[in-house]
Amino acid sequence: MTRIRIRGYHEDRFGHVNNARYLELLEEARWAHLEERGIDAAFLKAQGVFPVVVRLTISYRRPASVGDELVIETRVVGGGHRKVVLVQEARFAATDEVCVEAEVTAVFIDEATGRPAPLTEPWLRAWPELRAAVAAPGRESSSSEGATTAA
Repeated sequence: MTRIRIRGYHEDRFGHVNNARYLELLEEARWAHLEERGIDAAFLKAQGVFPVVVRLTISYRRPASVGDELVIETRVVGGGHRKVVLVQEARFAATDEVCVEAEVTAVFIDEATGRPAPLTEPWLRAWPELRAAVAAPGRESSSSEGATTAA
């Protein structure tokens, strides 16, 4: 989980976090999620493969403002041999109310070719939740759609 305090630069002129800023906050939490598993810049460089967001669906539930602290949980809910599907939920630390929910699909791209790349053992070893999602039957689809997709 990632904790982020809302600062003045996150707000727009209407006194709440601008919708585009939530994308940045969620990205910050995704990077923290990866780094907690040892997937950092050195890992990405060594593997030559990196995740690229190809789909993001976000639902805004309650506005956040300066001084609010958000706790963002990032979970793997699906995957395939070239992709991962994550669900992220940002809650207010003080009340546990949901602020924002998102579903994110990322495809793994080979740095040399710019094309989708299959996951390798180092990725699966570093990210056990992804290994479980890839191994589970029927987990290829996103959590909200229920339809199988391939990357």
